Amino acid sequence: MIPVIPPIQPLPASPAPSGAAAAGGAPGFSNAISQAIDNVQTVQNTASTAEAQAAAGQGSVADAMIAATQASLATQVTVALTNRAVSAFNDVMNLQL
Repeated sequence: MIPVIPPIQPLPASPAPSGAAAAGGAPGFSNAISQAIDNVQTVQNTASTAEAQAAAGQGSVADAMIAATQASLATQVTVALTNRAVSAFNDVMNLQL
């Protein structure tokens, strides 16, 4: 059975960083990124397992196809978000102050 992908949880509201808190970074953001990457890895591992089981005749080809599609979609979303984050970073770096 292929596990259901959990819904994306909104980040908790946090006060604006100041002083020492700004130097420490935002652990909420880094945790969200880390969890998203872990989720993509988990979905890809699930797809690989389902494909191996289907190839060995122990699993359903339909389940393997669904898992592969979920893994592909998760990877595409991650790449799109990464590209958007890099673009936003470049936009900020190109600002004239």
